[in-house]
Amino acid sequence: MTPLTTDIAVRETLPTMIATYTQATKEIEEAYQTLETAQKRLRDVFLDKPGYSFSTNDRNISEVGKIASDSINKAIKVDAWSTIVERMELRRLLSIKRRDELNKQIRDGELPELTEANVLALFETSAANVQTYLTEQVQEVFEWLRPHNSQHKTNTEFELGKKVVLTWMVETGYSRGKFRVNYHRDKYITALDNVFAMIDGKPPVKTYHGELYDAITDSPDGNGKTQYFKFKCYLNGNLHLEFLRADLVVKLNAVAGGNRLKN
Repeated sequence: MTPLTTDIAVRETLPTMIATYTQATKEIEEAYQTLETAQKRLRDVFLDKPGYSFSTNDRNISEVGKIASDSINKAIKVDAWSTIVERMELRRLLSIKRRDELNKQIRDGELPELTEANVLALFETSAANVQTYLTEQVQEVFEWLRPHNSQHKTNTEFELGKKVVLTWMVETGYSRGKFRVNYHRDKYITALDNVFAMIDGKPPVKTYHGELYDAITDSPDGNGKTQYFKFKCYLNGNLHLEFLRADLVVKLNAVAGGNRLKN
């Protein structure tokens, strides 16, 4: 097997992105401080006019000053980290479990302040652990493709065969005859594409969701194929997958069965 590598890249625009973020959050803090000062000045002068708030902010937002700017900058930090992580293509290398953990860290503001040093530290940590991440992703997808107590004869709990039936994976789209991947299941489809590409010695998927997701979405009748899969969507939400590369199925069974990824 071709050695698995990562295409994580810190783009040339990173210093510009960090500088813009730093300057913008500073300006937001200063702007809300100015609003707070103006509001206080108005209220001091018109103190004898009850019934008027003289609010310098949106009428639906009661706070100005540091409380308001901190709240806004917290949300901006989430957006900025999300964008940088996406530029690094980090999510494509992580297992679903690790990806969910990272998303939670970003959403809850648990990542450190957005600086060039902190971004590079995240990059270096990811690069150092890429093999572990890929192995976890292989094992995770392998377990998902072997549903326990499945009623479908094509499925097996022991190893993958030629076909598999995946339940609650698709739903009807807005156009007649078209299907789309269930919103709560799209991460599994992307991980599946990632794993087959990697055991084929290729980089992770390059589109946001991957080739299989895109093919399902673009299919006029819910039928089609990609370089690795032939698929058929059903109205009951089932997705029937046929593996087109038997050699890769053999590798997946071997790797996820406890063997290490080898050249």
